[in-house]
Amino acid sequence: MSRQVLVENIPPAPARAASSVGAPEAGARPAAEPALRVVDLTKSFRSGFARREIRGIEGVSFTVARGEVFALLGHNGAGKTTTIGCLLDLVRPERGQVTLLGRDHRDRASRARVGYLPERPYFFDYLTGRELLEFYADLLDVDRRERTGRIDEVLRQVDMLPDAGRRLNKYSKGMLQRLGLAQALLGDPELLILDEPMSGLDPLGRREVRSLLQDLKKQGRTILLSSHIVPDVEQLADAVGILRDGRLVLQQRLGATADACSYRVRAGAPAAVVRAAAVPAWALAGVDATAAGDATDLAAADPRQLRELLDACHGAGLPVVSVEAQRTGLEDLFLATHHRGGEA
Repeated sequence: MSRQVLVENIPPAPARAASSVGAPEAGARPAAEPALRVVDLTKSFRSGFARREIRGIEGVSFTVARGEVFALLGHNGAGKTTTIGCLLDLVRPERGQVTLLGRDHRDRASRARVGYLPERPYFFDYLTGRELLEFYADLLDVDRRERTGRIDEVLRQVDMLPDAGRRLNKYSKGMLQRLGLAQALLGDPELLILDEPMSGLDPLGRREVRSLLQDLKKQGRTILLSSHIVPDVEQLADAVGILRDGRLVLQQRLGATADACSYRVRAGAPAAVVRAAAVPAWALAGVDATAAGDATDLAAADPRQLRELLDACHGAGLPVVSVEAQRTGLEDLFLATHHRGGEA
């Protein structure tokens, strides 16, 4: 995506006096209005000499509440970037409705309070970091009396103030990503849309960007991000939508998923001996009494069951070889949507 297209589709942010920061605008929507609402979004493309139709996304629907971090998770080519392009009216969908901060996404005013970081941003690398932000401040029509202070503020937010005078061709990939986030924050947006913000970064760069996004989350920013990196999504997101082949196959809040944990207890006795012992019936589910071997795996669904099972093993004289916690996390859900053809 070229920077020219991005510039043409982002309207200038309205100038605001310092005293008006945080004050609701006249006619503003109520706070309960979702930051983003997507209903039945569909887009296909034509490719090749025969102009064969290729599905981009089909029937994508989800809602992002204000102050929430929502992640679109999917493999490369699943439709994440196409979805984001449609949200910002950079790509025209064939069907569907999108509401940004209470307005139709085709209304230029709806994008005035949105900050956007594309997957592969293009910056003029002969500029310094500060010069680049001054260029974007012009595009966003940031008040000239507030411009220097605002640029310093976002540079400080992304921990780039000491490097603001260096040319971009001397920046690392992580530094460029942080500067891209500074650009997205420059207009003081209510909603941040970030396409693969940690893609291509080394572990240190990923940690830096992840830490910055966690800080923005604590500030109450609404963030929509796309990613194929499951651990990053688990640490950042409140809710996730999993895309597979252009369809949203699963939506899940991550609180319950992150806390879910079961246990595997390995008893040092053959299965027939364990079945004859006084252990709870639920722990024996899946145990084959005819199975060979000197150890048997038992299951507990939660800490209460784990304690009951260990007490039972002790009372029956069964030696406990090991106890292993098994989390059923986002990665399991993500893999399940692929192994089961998109039905988790």
